[in-house]
Amino acid sequence: MKRILENRSGKHADLTKHGSASDLVHRIIPLGLTLSEARAWYVNRVVIPRLRWALVASITGFIILLSMLSEFGQLLEQSLTTHLVVHDSLFLVAGFLFTYGAGSLIELTPYFSDRLWRTRNSLNRSNFGANALRILALISAASLVGYWYLPSQFNAAAGNVSSNTEMGLTLLFAGGLIFVGVCFLSRRLKLIGLVVVGKALGLYGMFLLLTPWTLYPAYPGYEQVYTGAALLFSMLILDFTVMPLWLYGYFGKSSRNDLATGNASMA
Repeated sequence: MKRILENRSGKHADLTKHGSASDLVHRIIPLGLTLSEARAWYVNRVVIPRLRWALVASITGFIILLSMLSEFGQLLEQSLTTHLVVHDSLFLVAGFLFTYGAGSLIELTPYFSDRLWRTRNSLNRSNFGANALRILALISAASLVGYWYLPSQFNAAAGNVSSNTEMGLTLLFAGGLIFVGVCFLSRRLKLIGLVVVGKALGLYGMFLLLTPWTLYPAYPGYEQVYTGAALLFSMLILDFTVMPLWLYGYFGKSSRNDLATGNASMA
């Protein structure tokens, strides 16, 4: 980072010396600053906000985890619907937030050391198997969640404290894996991923509605119907949320490109 800032400050000094420092140069704020001023700007505009969001995410995840371990979490476990739809989802969210906070701190660590900065740039240039990592993380997360939703495992967790704790920790870890997989995806792929998750919830909800067997005897049989309906409703919510964003991102971008092309041709 030191070398980058020195190059920027030197470039701006050369432009100013030759009388060619334009408004475009001044719009890039760090370019017109000295090295110490650029460092201060970078810390205030980049490092501190990232640290703030990392702290907020970590605290929020910790609060969610504590709530799941309190009487509120036990209350959610009394119903199959709230257990599957709310309780387990909150564990995934907590793991996601914990990993986001830790990832932000790790991402900011190289900015305080030139050696770590060079190492980070080398890893980014080599890509370091990012594509394989995202696929492996998402598949592993789906496998862990699916394992604990098997009737034998879920019923064991509902009737045993140690198995229930193990299930919660596994879901927490799965939420972290989801973050690792999602953070590498583009915005369009993230929306596609939400659609896939929604369809999986809908198919499982339909199965719970139509199957003649009681899969989770730890709860009353009629709650299985309510859970299936809740999962189908979750699929509809995701569809009605993601589809407009997807259409806006596609057609809105095309409209902006057409407008920019028209303005360029008129000029």
